[in-house]
This record gives sequence, C-alpha cells and structure tokens, in this order.
Amino acid sequence: MKNIILLTVFLISTLVFAQDKHEIPTINVLGESTIKVIPDYVVIKVRVEETANTAELAKKKHDIGVDGVLKFLKKMKLDSKDYSTQYMNLNKVYDYNTKVYNYTANQSINIVLKDLTKYEKLIQGLLENGINRIDGIQFASTEIEKHQTVVRKLAILNAKTKALEYVAELGQTIGKAILISEFQNNSSPMYNTKMAFDDVAFSSGNIETIAIGEIVVSSKINVSFELK
Repeated sequence: MKNIILLTVFLISTLVFAQDKHEIPTINVLGESTIKVIPDYVVIKVRVEETANTAELAKKKHDIGVDGVLKFLKKMKLDSKDYSTQYMNLNKVYDYNTKVYNYTANQSINIVLKDLTKYEKLIQGLLENGINRIDGIQFASTEIEKHQTVVRKLAILNAKTKALEYVAELGQTIGKAILISEFQNNSSPMYNTKMAFDDVAFSSGNIETIAIGEIVVSSKINVSFELK
C-alpha cells in the first residue's frame, strides 16, 4: 500500500512539473553557403611497379625505376620535404595462365607540387623516368581552413535570413538561437585518375592533359531560433 501511495505522489508531481514547464516555440532552418577557390598546389600519388620471374630481378628493376624518379625530382628542384615514400611491397604472385610464380615489387610515392605551372612537365618527366602508375591527383588550397571559416559564417547568415523571411509572412520575428548543428562539409574534391604507362602518349608540341578547375568549399548548418 505504501508503495502505491509513493508511486501516485511521484506521478502527480511529474504531471504538475510537465504542465508548469514552458516549451519555447522555435523555427528550424538550414543555412547553406558555397564558394569556389582556385587551387594553389597539387598532390600526386605515383607508383613504380615491376614484375619478374625472380624476387631479385623484380627488386633490381624496381630500384632502377625509383632511382630514376628521385633523380628527376631533384632535377625539377622540388624540396625533399615535398615527396616521400608511402609504402614498399615485394609480393610473390601465382599466374594461373602460365602456371608459374612471378614476383612484383612496387613503391608508392607522394609528391606535392607547389608550382602548378610545372604540372605538365612533372607528369611527363615522371613517366619517362620510372613511374608506370598514377594512382591519384588531388588539387588543393593552402588556405582551405580560412575559406571554410568564411562559408560557415555565410551559412549562419543564410539561416538567419531564411528564418526572418519565413516569420515575416506570419507577422512574427525570431529571437536568439536555441540550437546550432553543422553537417559534414565539403572542402576539397578529388581529381582521381589511374593509368598504366602504356596508356599514356605524349606529342612533340605543348599539350594540356588535365583541367585544374576550382575547389568547391561548402557548408550546411541547421539553426533553431526562438519564435516570437
């Protein structure tokens, strides 16, 4: 009996509290903003990959290719901090067609090119001096964080503008922001390409092989304003 009385008192207290609590009316809007930025550097992921019927020969061919690439990068006067080995592998692979084992040695190298005017020359030189795979190309900006700050502020202003437009039609206004939540924002799109050495052909004249384009930096922010 005592437990029943205590439970009844608890339920009554909870009901009174719920009735006394004043729920703040809100308006929820999505603020959006996008700006376009010219990239000022590019990250190129390349690979030297060689296959032979012995591990020693595969490694030797691989080493010759890597040596040629590193010498070319020095010739291009790239800072040694702007290129680095990401991984090295030596694998034994069974060929089901020939019924024999081959060995594949490969090394992945990341290259940061800060002078985009040298892009065409760098790519051609890499392929001529040992690289036989291009695994990815990413154009980026050194000031991406600054641009992300700008789009966030613009997205907040966009949310406020939307909210004011909506409530104006109702003869109301908005108060302070009650809740702000940010969606995952886009900053630097990838320009990826994969190619084998045999797929690349160069002419004797000046050619353009890729469009640098622009980086789209965007922000989406949900804001809940007090509705008055």
